[in-house]
Amino acid sequence: MRVTAAAVVLDALALFRRDRAVLVPVAGMFWFLPSYAVALLTPPPPPRTAGVEEAAAWEGLSRWFAAQAPWYALAWAVGLWGAATVYAMYLRPERPDLRGALAMAAGLWPRLLLASGLVALVAAGGLLLWVLPGLYLLGRLMPVGAALTAERPLSGLGSIGRAWQLTRGSGLSLAAIAAATLGFGWIGSQPLLWLDGWLREQGGGNPVAVAIVDAGAAAISMAAGLATALFAVAAYRRLAR
Repeated sequence: MRVTAAAVVLDALALFRRDRAVLVPVAGMFWFLPSYAVALLTPPPPPRTAGVEEAAAWEGLSRWFAAQAPWYALAWAVGLWGAATVYAMYLRPERPDLRGALAMAAGLWPRLLLASGLVALVAAGGLLLWVLPGLYLLGRLMPVGAALTAERPLSGLGSIGRAWQLTRGSGLSLAAIAAATLGFGWIGSQPLLWLDGWLREQGGGNPVAVAIVDAGAAAISMAAGLATALFAVAAYRRLAR
């Protein structure tokens, strides 16, 4: 079955309006807090300085990435547990409450981590080579976690194949959703992250101002993470009919 971007977005909005009293705390725990901790506790990337050779600038950026990447990866992994919780709430036949969904998500998390890691690597390769192939792959593989949750027992690799099968004919619509979500998360947070770096450069910056700015960036990451999970649920529900 083919889906349209508008139908998926409207379905996801309906879920959020109905269940926001539960979804917002889940998003706060699994997306806002990890993003906020990373923003507060890790230094910003080294700024480009006039007169510094390109090789030296890249070396400084590489050292920063090697030191900070594990923290960003940990925040991403925690966000996957939140996504698995959302999937379990809506896609398991038992329709668990929040406590049950959290427990189910813990059991799903290792396979979801494997599947999502593979998707991220493949999509990142596509985005680096050319943006459109990467976005298309993200669209075609959007329901990986949803399929893994709803159609147990599926392996991590099996869920990738299942998502690819389900999204046949709907790749462009789902790619548009993936592009909008990525764009919102990246474009929305970049000015705040730039401001964070600028504040820290001003003699350490005002800690209250840094905390406020970082909270705004974390809120945008939270919204993007929750939206991505709800879009996957809505897309899977339509595609699996």
